[in-house]
Amino acid sequence: MPTLNTVLGGFAQPLPPHPAQAPRGSPEFRRHDPSPRGPPSVIRSEGLVAPSPSQKSQGSDARTEGVAESHTGDIDTGFLHVYAPENQSNAEKQALEACLDHKYSFSSPHEQDLQESFAETYWDNCYTWCPVLDPETLATEVTRSPLLANAIAAAASHVQPPLVAHEGPAAYYKKARTIFYEDEESDGLTALMAVSLFYWWAPRSPSTVHRHSSWWWTSVLIRHAQQMNLHREPTSAQVLSGTLNLSLRRRIWWTAFARERLTALCQSKPAIIDPDDCNIQELSLSDFPSDPRYRRRGEIFIQWVRLCMVIGRIAKTLSRSAMPTTSCTPPDHHRQELVNWVNSLPLHLQLPIGSARTQNFDRDVHQLYLPYLTTIIVLHLKRSANTLPEALPPAILAASCIARIMRDILSRGNTRFLMAISCWYCGTAFIPLLQACRIPHLAKDANDCLDILERAVEQLQLMWGSANVIREGFKRLRTASNEATRPARSQTSSIPDETSTRLTEPSSTHTECQGMKDFDWMALFPFVTQQTGGIAESLLMGKQNGTASRGFLSPGNFLFHDNIATQFEDLFEPFVDYRLDFMVPG
Repeated sequence: MPTLNTVLGGFAQPLPPHPAQAPRGSPEFRRHDPSPRGPPSVIRSEGLVAPSPSQKSQGSDARTEGVAESHTGDIDTGFLHVYAPENQSNAEKQALEACLDHKYSFSSPHEQDLQESFAETYWDNCYTWCPVLDPETLATEVTRSPLLANAIAAAASHVQPPLVAHEGPAAYYKKARTIFYEDEESDGLTALMAVSLFYWWAPRSPSTVHRHSSWWWTSVLIRHAQQMNLHREPTSAQVLSGTLNLSLRRRIWWTAFARERLTALCQSKPAIIDPDDCNIQELSLSDFPSDPRYRRRGEIFIQWVRLCMVIGRIAKTLSRSAMPTTSCTPPDHHRQELVNWVNSLPLHLQLPIGSARTQNFDRDVHQLYLPYLTTIIVLHLKRSANTLPEALPPAILAASCIARIMRDILSRGNTRFLMAISCWYCGTAFIPLLQACRIPHLAKDANDCLDILERAVEQLQLMWGSANVIREGFKRLRTASNEATRPARSQTSSIPDETSTRLTEPSSTHTECQGMKDFDWMALFPFVTQQTGGIAESLLMGKQNGTASRGFLSPGNFLFHDNIATQFEDLFEPFVDYRLDFMVPG
């Protein structure tokens, strides 16, 4: 019986630049071919391990990285190289035992027939945000791996359930999870691909600690990827061996990275990944299949990852802002990072909400902006004595843009493609819009936006357990707000509309006292015009009249917030002391 070959070496050196061109049959072409994982490295059938026919044509010395040794490529701080021969021998033994001991298979021919539709659902709805599968090799990989087959079925049947008999996402997920926890999948990359897909099955909110949440599975994904050293570029020798699928490794790693950065901000949790520990290259379009459909989605994924890098730094700053001994990055720096990101996007990835109706709707582009706008809200909320934070005008404008995005999605009749974290986006946008309802000239538009968010969350309840928590919070908050504003409405009904021009007036005294350069917060919204919505029209008219603000500073800058609160008491009128714990997606 042939021996499973393994790769052993250090991943400390950076990858050499991609060659400009290479012949199709050469090792260089195989290494840098963007599509493709290529043919499976080994065929496992009835306990036998043998090179595939395509491998034999490429060379009999082809090897697989699928064994996933836990110390392969580590920087050896613990002198484990002393035991390298024993470690390699043990890894080969465990891998061989796993190949001989497959207990699971995909249930029936009928379920196997559904795999084609499940794959289509993945390409259409999930690939942009989880590009861990390759179209040219998926059929072979699913046939070989019950873990991957059930993981795809769990995700796809939840996003778009077939109208014929099928086992359902809960059953598929249970099978896949059992196979994973019992170490029945011997190919390390295949296991990572499958775990990545568990992101689309989150029936419970993380209000309690459990092992089914996105936070849990993202953490599992990261730790396994780190064990396989996906966070580090391989050495030149390993690249020359032709056994590593560098593009797939990068796509898996950056998927895990982006998710963790979003969840760290969303759930206020510390991140596992330290960028200083990583030297993996950023993604390029050459890491994606050459088909234009996948390249376009790959372009969106690359921009999403870059945004999540900024979000991760913001999450770290905000989480440590309460620590007196910790030096934090100035908020102006983070805002400028967001401005730089949004201005770097090509024309075809700009959010098309500059007119009253969206004509060039692209649901992936719309989704790309949801974390961007939510981060703007977070940066412009002030923690207050009341449980509900106070919102500055940039947060209100960003929230109205989220409502506009959700309106565009709802108008097209399907929200099932939205990821679970969309519950948090809606929940965060609800906060500033609720306060905008207290401003007479914004109240109608703000209430319309709240209606849209409520409708969106109702639809998300069909998919995600966290939406139930957010929906109940919406009901309680809006009821309390309506009761609190009844007396205020009668008192403010005689206030002239001129107050609208003061909404965004700067506090010149504050700016001079702080000695800080003004920041034009409208730079965060290059895609907004007066036609975007009623709230946008009010704020932009104020800017044209010379009364719009420069210098909206950090939510932690209490002098600034106190000055603004004094000027706009209708915006920051204290709410009833009620509590909302946003249970973000599981």
